[in-house]
Amino acid sequence: MQDTILAVSTASAAVLLGKYESLRNQNLNSDLIGPDDRPLLVNDALMNGLQGRVYKFTHKAIWGCWILLPAGGHTARDVVNTLVVTLPPTEHWAFVARAECKASDADPQVAYFIAEFCNGNFIKPKEEVGRDDDDAVPFRAKLQERNKAHAALSIVQGPSNPDVWVHSPELRPKRYVYKDKQLCSPAFREDEWAPMKKPMKLRELNDCIYDTKCTGRDYDAINNNCQDFSVALFNKL
Repeated sequence: MQDTILAVSTASAAVLLGKYESLRNQNLNSDLIGPDDRPLLVNDALMNGLQGRVYKFTHKAIWGCWILLPAGGHTARDVVNTLVVTLPPTEHWAFVARAECKASDADPQVAYFIAEFCNGNFIKPKEEVGRDDDDAVPFRAKLQERNKAHAALSIVQGPSNPDVWVHSPELRPKRYVYKDKQLCSPAFREDEWAPMKKPMKLRELNDCIYDTKCTGRDYDAINNNCQDFSVALFNKL
């Protein structure tokens, strides 16, 4: 009996690991956010073209969503995890920082900085970013101005389950950012964020994504993944 359970569990593990390894840094949410509303990639062109908008990032969080698995995949993963091996997590995490920008007499404009480490990514040290490389897409963070719902949707793994919640700071019961196709907390709620160790402008904050324990190492679903990266940034900043 135990041999049968082990065989089934091992087979399930192989299937699930294959599914994890198929997840790449693709625009899986393209049908959730229109092309004009998607976050902007943070690069030199963006940072040099903000037209006087100086964002000061003061608060941080880790947002979570479900990794896209086949039907029953989350349950199978729990069984396999108990009986055989440690499998990768079923939650995708992203580091998020919040900023405000006061421009003239207008209301403060909010922006969200989103950094997530996905299968297929490789994070180079900052001094190597921008060099020619035929084999890799540059690792970039994203900037979503104004729209918190679009910031949340930018991390989801697919349209079947677009819920996004606050993982850190830890809240009980679970606090959702986006659930049932609507934004749950449009206004700033202090308990959903942790203060950063110091305020940062966009360029300074962006430099930090290239300096964590995940830098210079291939993505690994168990040992060097989205959760490792998000926690490293959260603790660092």
